[in-house]
Amino acid sequence: MIRTCRLIQSLFMMIHMKDLPATVTRILAITCLLIFAPLALGQGKKASPAIELGAPFGDCAIFQHGKQVPVWGWSKSGTEVTVEFAGQKKTAKAGEDGKWMVKLDALKVNAEPAEMKISEKGGKSMTLEDILVGEVWMASGQSNMQWILSKSAGRDLLKKFSEMKESELPVIREFKVTNYYAHLHPIEHAEGEWSKDFGNFSAIAFAFAHKLHGELGVPIGILNCSFSQTAIEAWTPRDGYENSKSEHNKGIKARLLETDPSTPEHKKAWNAFYEKVMAAVEQNQKIADGGENQFVDLPNNTPGNMRGNRDATWLYNARLHPVVPYAISGCIWNQGYANSGGGLTYYTNLHAMIRGWRAVWGEPELPVYFHQFYSPGNPAQSPNHPDIGGTAEMRLATWLARDIPNTGMASQIDVQGAIHYGHKIVPGQRLALHALKNQYGKKVQADGPMYRDYKVEDNKLIISFHHAEGGLLVADTAYNAVGRHDDSTGFADPKIIENGDDKVTLFYLAGEDRVWHPAKVKIEGDKVVVTSKAVKKPMGVAYGTGGIGFQPNLYNKALLPTTPFIVYDHKRVTSRDWPDAPMKIIGVELDPSSVGLVYDYRKFPILSAQFRHNCVLQADQPVTIWGAAARQYFPHAEGKKVIHFSFNGTEKDIPVTKDMTIWKVTVPAMKASAEPKTIKVSLSIDGETVHERVVENVVVGDVWYVAGAQDIKMKKEEYGVPIKAPIRIMARMAKGVKSPRERPYSVATSTTPAPGNRFASYWGEAEREDAFAAKLAKAIHEKTGKPVGIIYMDSSGNELKHWMDVPTLANAPSLKADYEDIAAITPGTPFYKKNAERYIDAWKTYWGEYIPEMIATMSVPDGAAWGSYPQFSGSVETDATSVYNCLLACFRRTQVKGMIFMTEKSMVMNHDGAHLAGEMSALANGWKRLFKSEKDPHFIYTIPSKALAARISKPADIRGYSASYELSAWSVNECVEGLIRTVIETAY
Repeated sequence: MIRTCRLIQSLFMMIHMKDLPATVTRILAITCLLIFAPLALGQGKKASPAIELGAPFGDCAIFQHGKQVPVWGWSKSGTEVTVEFAGQKKTAKAGEDGKWMVKLDALKVNAEPAEMKISEKGGKSMTLEDILVGEVWMASGQSNMQWILSKSAGRDLLKKFSEMKESELPVIREFKVTNYYAHLHPIEHAEGEWSKDFGNFSAIAFAFAHKLHGELGVPIGILNCSFSQTAIEAWTPRDGYENSKSEHNKGIKARLLETDPSTPEHKKAWNAFYEKVMAAVEQNQKIADGGENQFVDLPNNTPGNMRGNRDATWLYNARLHPVVPYAISGCIWNQGYANSGGGLTYYTNLHAMIRGWRAVWGEPELPVYFHQFYSPGNPAQSPNHPDIGGTAEMRLATWLARDIPNTGMASQIDVQGAIHYGHKIVPGQRLALHALKNQYGKKVQADGPMYRDYKVEDNKLIISFHHAEGGLLVADTAYNAVGRHDDSTGFADPKIIENGDDKVTLFYLAGEDRVWHPAKVKIEGDKVVVTSKAVKKPMGVAYGTGGIGFQPNLYNKALLPTTPFIVYDHKRVTSRDWPDAPMKIIGVELDPSSVGLVYDYRKFPILSAQFRHNCVLQADQPVTIWGAAARQYFPHAEGKKVIHFSFNGTEKDIPVTKDMTIWKVTVPAMKASAEPKTIKVSLSIDGETVHERVVENVVVGDVWYVAGAQDIKMKKEEYGVPIKAPIRIMARMAKGVKSPRERPYSVATSTTPAPGNRFASYWGEAEREDAFAAKLAKAIHEKTGKPVGIIYMDSSGNELKHWMDVPTLANAPSLKADYEDIAAITPGTPFYKKNAERYIDAWKTYWGEYIPEMIATMSVPDGAAWGSYPQFSGSVETDATSVYNCLLACFRRTQVKGMIFMTEKSMVMNHDGAHLAGEMSALANGWKRLFKSEKDPHFIYTIPSKALAARISKPADIRGYSASYELSAWSVNECVEGLIRTVIETAY
C-alpha cells in the first residue's frame, strides 16, 4: 500500500506540474484515482469476503479430529465474533490489531459435509460449506514435494479414479496458500484454497494421504506448504534458531538479527554496508579515471538473510506461517537438492526446522517424518564405491536426525530419476508407515534395515542390522522403473530376486591400508557376510553411500531398503575425520583436476575469449594479451598469487595485487606468419600451479571483427585440432546474444572454455564455404597471402544502441535518455554516485517504513507475491548495451585490421533512418576506442538506400578510416559480394 500511495502522489505532482487546462487536470486526476485507489485500499487483492478469515478456513476444508481446533480471523477492534460448528458455539473479541481466535473443543470424525457459520455481533456473517473432520497433515519441502500427481507415476491412480463414482473416491483434500510465496518476516494475512482435484495435489503428499485413508477410512486433509528450489533453511522459522548450540544455526540466527530493524545488530551491520557501497563507488571512479572498465562489484552480500528471497525463513514466513496454528496431526518433509552440498550441516538444519515448527504450533512433541535423499541421475551414473561427499553426508545427517523425538526417516534410496523423479508413490507410502505405526497404532514395519555393528572372523566381516527381523533378502526397483512392463505399477515397488546375493555389488571392504575394494555378499538370515580376496583382515565396510537407485540391494521382509552406511574400525566414517583425501578406492582413478585448488579454479578466465587454440593475432602492431585478475574470480584461497606469461620470447611474472581487475601483457609487433606459436599462461598460489591454459597453433595475420545477422555454423568436431588452413573464424556458440551485465572474458555465460563448455566460442572453420565470414576471409587471404581471422558475432532484430557501450551511448544525441538511464549503474558517469545514494536511501526506507509495517500488521504492505528489496539496478529500464555486453565486451582491447557492421531494418524502422547518421558515427568512434589498435582500424558498414529509409543521411563524424556500402534490399545475401568488394578496395 505504501508504494501504491506513493505512485498516486507522484502522478498528482506530475499532473499539476504540467501547464494543462483545469478541466484536463481534473479528468486526469479522477482517472488516477479510479485506477489506483482500489489498489491502495485493497492492497491489490481480489474482493474480500464478508469477514477476513485465516488462510486455511474456506469451503471444502478438513478439520483435525480429537484435539482443539483453533479458528481465527480479523474484524474491527473490539468486535465480538461467534463461530458455530458441529453443535458448538464459541465467541471471541477482536484485539487491538483486529485479530480474534476461538478454539473448538475436540471434534469427532465426520465424512458428511457440514457448515461453519462465522458472525460479528450486530454486523457481518458468512458460512463455510462442505466442511469435514478427519486427519490433517502438513506437507513441506521443495519441488519434489510440490511435484503434482498428474506429472508422476501416479497417473495410474488417476486413471483408476476416473472410472470410479464420486462416492467411491478416497476423501482427500489439499490446501495451499495461493497469493504469497516468500517474505522477510512472518505474515498472517493471506489467501488460500482447498481442492479436490487429485491431479494437482502433491504426488508424495497424496500417496501419504491415500495410504492413511486406506488404513483409517477417515477424511484426510493435506496442508501443502512446499515450493521449488528452496533450501531447508527457507522453511525454518526464526524460533528454530533460538537457543541452538550449533555454530551453523548460531550463524543463521545472527543473520536474522541483522534484518530485524529493532536490533542493535541490524544498525551496526547496515551502516557498515552503506559505507562499503560508497567505498566501492569511489574505487570504481578511480578505475574509470584510469581508463579501465573492469570494475569492482558493489557489495552484493547484503547483511542478514538477504541472499535472495529463498534465504533463511522467507518461505516459512509467507507460505507456511499463514496456516499456523491450524490443528494438524503432524508433518511430512521431502527436500534435498538445494542442500545437497551441505553434508552434515543437514543434521542441525533438521533439528532447527523441527524445533521451530514445534515452537510456532506450541506442540513440543509434534510428529515430523522426513525422507532421506533419493538417488538422482541415471543408473549408469550411480557409483557403487564408497562416498563421503556432500550428498552422501547429507543422507547420513538425515539418518542421524532420527535422534529428534517423535520423528522418523523414510528411505527412498532405491528410487532413481531426474531432478524431479517420477516414482513418488512408494516414497509417500513409506512416510505413511511411520504415521500408521506411531500415531495410529498399526502393527506395521516402518524402517528398513540399518547398520548395527560388525564382527570379523578371519577374512569375513559379518554385519548385524536393526529392523532385519525375519531375515534379509535381495530386490530391486528396476523392473518397473519406467512403468512399461506388464507387472509394473510404475511406482518403484521392489521386486524380490530369489537367491540374488551375487547380484548385489554395493559392498566394499577396507583393510589396515584404508584402501577400499569391491566385495562379495552372502546373506545369512538377518546378517550379511562380506568378503574380498584383496582384503585379508577387514577393518571397514561400506554400502550404497554413492546411491543405490535401481540396482539390486538389500531389503527386510517388509520390502524396505537398507540405509547406506560406511564404517571403519567400528566408527562411522565422515569427511571430517577420514585421513585420506580423496579416499583410496580400487578401480577408481582420480582426476587431479576434479579436486583441490585445481578444481576450484577450473572456470577461472585467465585468458579472454579470443585466446584459444588456432587463434589469429593482428600483424604489424603491438598485440595485447589479457585475462582476469579481479578478486571476484578467485575462490577464498589465501597466499601469494602470480600470473605467469609466456609467448614468442616474452616471459613475465605478474603479481596479483588486491585491487587488480585484469592482467595484461603487450608483446612487440609481429610480421604476418602461418608458423604456429604457443601462448602459455598459468596462475600459481604460493608456488603451486592451480590453473593453466596452453593455447597452441597461434598464427599472425589480419583480424576483423564482424557484427552480422547470418548464423555461421562451425565444424565443432575440429575443436582443438590444429587448423592447417590460414583462414580461421571464431563464431558465437552461446544461445543468448544479450546480457544485462558485461561478460568481460567470455561470450557464453560460463567462463569454462571449450570443449568443457559447448557454448564457448572457439576458432575453427565455417561449415559452409558460401557463408559471408568464410567468403570474406578467403577474399582477404587471396589479396594479401596472410593468415586471416574473422571474429563473427551474429545477432538480428536489434537497434544500434544494443551494440554500444555506455560511453558510446553518451555521444549519440538520439540515445540521451538511454544513456542517462543506464549510466546510473555505470562507474565513471555522473549518474553513478547519485544512483548509489538513491540505492542506500531506498534501503533506509525499506527498513524504516516497509518492513516495520509488515512486522506490525503481519501482512504484505504492497501485496507482492514474492518479497522484494532494493536493487542497485532497480531503476534501469533500457536494454541498451545488452548485445555489446554479450558479443563485444570480451573482445575489447583486441588489435584488429578493421571492423564491419551490418545495418538491419530494425535499426532504422522507428525513425525511418533519421537517427542513423548520428548513431552510426557514435558507434564507429566507440568501436575504434574499444579495439585498442595502434594503427587506426577501418570501420566499414552497410547503409540503407533512401528507398529503404527515406530520412537516411550518411554519417559525417566518423574519425579515421571508414567506408560504407549502400543496401538496395534488407538481405545479407544481397550485399555479400558488394560488401566484400568494399572491404578489399578500402583496406587493401
